[in-house]
Amino acid sequence: MLKNYLKVAFRNLWKNRGFSLINITGLAIGMASAMLIMLWIQSEVSYEQFHEKKDRIYEAWNKAVFSGEMHCWNTTPKIMASALKRDLPEVEHACRVNWSQNYLFSIGDKRIMAQGNAVDSIFLQVFTFPLVKGDANTALMEPFSVVLTESFANLFCSVDRELCQKPFWERQSHRQDCQDR
Repeated sequence: MLKNYLKVAFRNLWKNRGFSLINITGLAIGMASAMLIMLWIQSEVSYEQFHEKKDRIYEAWNKAVFSGEMHCWNTTPKIMASALKRDLPEVEHACRVNWSQNYLFSIGDKRIMAQGNAVDSIFLQVFTFPLVKGDANTALMEPFSVVLTESFANLFCSVDRELCQKPFWERQSHRQDCQDR
């Protein structure tokens, strides 16, 4: 019985090849689109779910109307963090994260350019990133402190572990000065 149904279905598909091709192509594109949308939603929902205080972490956005159109963006004035902390008692911590920039790291003669973010000293108290070495409560307390990823530390500190205790770093805008030292 099933063999007969398959034979009839195949004959109908072959008889109406053009429509069959259009229908099967549309079905494949629709299913692929649905799977991609589901993967995107899963990625958005699971984004950084490892933070212990994830239910209390929010991102501030700007919203304004320009030429009759509503625009939103995720950058705010730097003073907003202290204003939120001062004016809203519900705000426990306000942490600023600067745009990603290129930094020049150097130890001795070895120099590596890497991208990173400048953050407030309480960053690791708000976001619970696992640290291989060091204490999250004191890691960024000193001015110009640096937290390296494990892969970057392994790449950069392969020269000399003793020298790697305090790498020298500068922003890209000061790169020429660093290379002249």
